Amino acid sequence: MSKTQLKNLYTHRTATTERPCFICSRFSSAVLTADNGLDWFYVCVSHLNDRGFAKPAFEPEPVVQPTTTPPKQASKDKGTKPKKKEADKEADKEADKKKEKAGEDKDTNPKKKNREDKEKKKDNTTKQQMATPQPVATRQPPKPKQYILHRDIFYLRESKKREKETKAFLAQFPSVPKTSLS
Repeated sequence: MSKTQLKNLYTHRTATTERPCFICSRFSSAVLTADNGLDWFYVCVSHLNDRGFAKPAFEPEPVVQPTTTPPKQASKDKGTKPKKKEADKEADKEADKKKEKAGEDKDTNPKKKNREDKEKKKDNTTKQQMATPQPVATRQPPKPKQYILHRDIFYLRESKKREKETKAFLAQFPSVPKTSLS
C-alpha cells in the first residue's frame, strides 16, 4: 500500500460542471485541487470565505506603480512645478488674447476659425502625448487563489483518501470462494 502524503495547499479553480459540495451537498462549480494533483473536491464559494473552513495561503501583494522620474529628481521638481504652471497659464492667456485680436483682423469666416482651432487642438494633444511618457502596463492573467484548509477539514480529506487507498488495495486480493464445501 503506497502512502502518499497530502500537502495542505489547495488551489481554487472553476469547473464546467456542477457537483455537490463536500461540506453541505449543495451544487457548486468551484473546485479545490491539491498542488500535487492527488486530491480534489467540490466546495461552495461561501465556504471559501469562511475562516473556519480555509484561509488564503498568501495575502495579495499591493500593486506598485512604476515612476517615470527618479526619486531625487522628483523632489527637485516638486518645488518648481507650481511656479511653471502659473507662468504657463499666464503666457497662454496672453497668447490667446493676441491670437484672438490677430484672428479677428485677418479672418471673418467662422468656418476657417473652427478648422484652425481643431488643427491646433490636435497638435497640442499629440505634443502632450509625446511629452508625457505612458507606463506600459502588461495585463497578467489573475493567479488562481490558494487556500490552506482548517486542520479538521484537512483531516477529513486525509481520511477519505486513506479509505480510497484501502479499498483499492483490498480489491487486489482474490475474493472468498462462494461454493459450499459439502
